[in-house]
This record gives sequence, C-alpha cells and structure tokens, in this order.
Amino acid sequence: MRVRNWLPMGMALVLVLTGCATQREWAAWRSHPTHYATDNHLAFSVTNAVAGAPLVTPELMEKAKGEGWWGRYVPSDLQPANVAGNWTGTWTGLGLLRSSRYGVAQASINQKGAGGEGVLILQDSQAVEGVPVSLRENSSFGAPIEVTVSDKEMWVNGAQRSRPFAATFKLEGDRLIGSFLYQQSPVRIEMTRDR
Repeated sequence: MRVRNWLPMGMALVLVLTGCATQREWAAWRSHPTHYATDNHLAFSVTNAVAGAPLVTPELMEKAKGEGWWGRYVPSDLQPANVAGNWTGTWTGLGLLRSSRYGVAQASINQKGAGGEGVLILQDSQAVEGVPVSLRENSSFGAPIEVTVSDKEMWVNGAQRSRPFAATFKLEGDRLIGSFLYQQSPVRIEMTRDR
C-alpha cells in the first residue's frame, strides 16, 4: 500500500526532470563528458542565474570561444541583431480581479556589439499583476535595463540591483515580442522600431 502512494509522485518527478530539456539540449549534454567546459564557464553560469537573463560582454564571448563553452546561452559566431533605437508598441496583462489591462510600451536601447543598455517603459501598469515592481513604480518614466542580443533574441535584465527583473524578446524583422520571466501572471509586450 505504501509503495502505491509514492508511485504517482515518483512518476511526476521523472516527467519533470526529463521534460525540462529539449531533444537538442539532451544531445548536447550527452556529447560532453562534464557539465561545464571550464571553471570560467561554471562561474559565468552561476553568476548569471540570479536574474534569469544572461549578461554577455565581448570579453566573455572571446573567452567562451577560446574555451569551447556549450549550452543554450553560448555566444555564437553569428552577428548579433541590431536592436538599437527607439521602440513603441503595447503591453497586455491582467489587473485586479483578473481583468484585462493594456497600455503603451516603449523602449530606448543603446547597443554596442552583443550588449547594451537603455530604458523600458510600460505606461499605466501600476495595478497589473506580472509587471515587475520597478516598472510599476516608474510607470511613465520606465526602468533602466541592460540587454544582451543574439541573432534572433534579446534578453533584458533590470539594471536596478535592488529590484531585479528579467525578460526575453524574440526579434521578428522590426518587431520585438516578449514577456517577463519568473512572474505569476503573463504580460505580453509587442513593439515596433520607430522610423
């Protein structure tokens, strides 16, 4: 009888552990004898796990290439996308009592190589679940951000260390489509580059 009580929990644990990686990620893990390529790779992974989006510098890109790092956020040889400039669009999410809310989203990004900094603004987001505190408090003024860019994605970290947040964006032509990481309620942000 006691074995039966543990069976569903054991099966759920197996599903969670095996469901967290894609087929491509499992192939990458099987092809490497160790979890990390070097001590520097381990240090990068540990320090970048805090906010959820990697902070990649040109120096780290050179180090990763030289040491043969692997994993999802390995800087690639591909040219990073150009996300510099001003972006405008909308955000949608849920407010009090799960009511639909929306407003203007804006970003201003200064990019240098695969990294950069800027400001993210979500107007009228003070009472929206899923919007990080730093953005809610500074609704119309925005919050400072740091960005890391690949060929098709942009990772965003809040630059205020006392109120961190992270988001990911997909780049589709002149459109950025993203959402925040680690939030209970989803918020979708869609912006196009200002001309």
